Amino acid sequence: MILLELFKQAFDSLKSNKMRSFLTMLGIVMGVFSVIAIMALGNATENYIVGEFEKIGANTYNIYNKGSDITQNEWLTLKDINLLEENIPEIKNITTLDQGFGQLRVDSDTRDAMISGVTSQYRNFAVVDLVAGRFISSFDDTARAKVAVVDESFAKRYFNRVDIVGEELSLRLGRYNIKVKVVGVLGMENDFLTEMAGDQMPAIVFMPIKTIQSITGNERLSTIMFSIYPEADVKMVTDKIIGLLERTHRSEDCFYLQSMDDVQKMFSSVIGVITSVLLVIAVITLIVGGIGIINILLVSVTERIREIGIRKALGAKKRDIVIQFLLESILMTGIAGMVGIFLGVLNGNVISSVIYIPPAVDVQTIILSFTISVALGLIFGVYPAKKAADLDPIEALRYE
Repeated sequence: MILLELFKQAFDSLKSNKMRSFLTMLGIVMGVFSVIAIMALGNATENYIVGEFEKIGANTYNIYNKGSDITQNEWLTLKDINLLEENIPEIKNITTLDQGFGQLRVDSDTRDAMISGVTSQYRNFAVVDLVAGRFISSFDDTARAKVAVVDESFAKRYFNRVDIVGEELSLRLGRYNIKVKVVGVLGMENDFLTEMAGDQMPAIVFMPIKTIQSITGNERLSTIMFSIYPEADVKMVTDKIIGLLERTHRSEDCFYLQSMDDVQKMFSSVIGVITSVLLVIAVITLIVGGIGIINILLVSVTERIREIGIRKALGAKKRDIVIQFLLESILMTGIAGMVGIFLGVLNGNVISSVIYIPPAVDVQTIILSFTISVALGLIFGVYPAKKAADLDPIEALRYE
């Protein structure tokens, strides 16, 4: 009953100084809000990346050249893709993704473009959502056809429609200018962000790898992607692949493999580091908010010296004074924590919906954030509460 009365007194004290209480709680609100929003976006981004890699498949690998000082004889080429297809029966699908930058021209408008040279099998390694037309075919690659698949945002921006199959575009690739025919339009999941970025976001262009090589004369591939059958022995297959490439190129230790699982872990690690750094900043905000609570409670103690003296004269114990001020501190941080949690969850959901990534706010994070906010109230309220409880009742009653 006494605790309930002390709680009511603490609440009345906060209500009597609404603006001061609000400004004091604002630091805790922003700190908890930051923690929730950062964790929500960090978890959502990591889940999204994991989902995208799961679409590619766990048994997918990339082959790269090791080091930068390699000779032309050690280059990965399309001949290596044919070699592996013919000699490694455990390989399910194989392709390349050779990326570079160029420019697209539509009338007098110019747009930077990220150009990816692929084979028809690329569709087995990535989700290719076409909203019009078709993707690069094996015939396009064999015939070195000057065809391209462009992204939906580019089509909308420069042609005011999605289906631009059959349109002819001017493409600058290195120092070469060519005409390419659009055969497909790629749907974009994050079309909102692309539209906001405008011309700052390069257009996405897929072309047959042999077409690009016939134009530039560069036969080197940056990577070879392949997947193996689930029942295959991974180590045996990868050792066979590396051994075959080294024998063919007559060079040892110039190739290495990287699994999609390794790439996923690398991305997750980077996101984890960024999230941790941002969380440290959010915790600093919470600490600053806690210092503000100490300051306000000390002011409150000074303003209520006579009240404390009267309570002590009427029989209030030190414990009662300590509990009263601790309750005021915990009440402030508790309310601020709940407001911060609400705003953090709301903000996380809004941003996630804008960038088309499902939100990921777990209950543990919410409980932990609320517990931290209450703990801060308890920790930062101890000193002002003790100072109030240690006041001499006679001196307090004399205070003007």
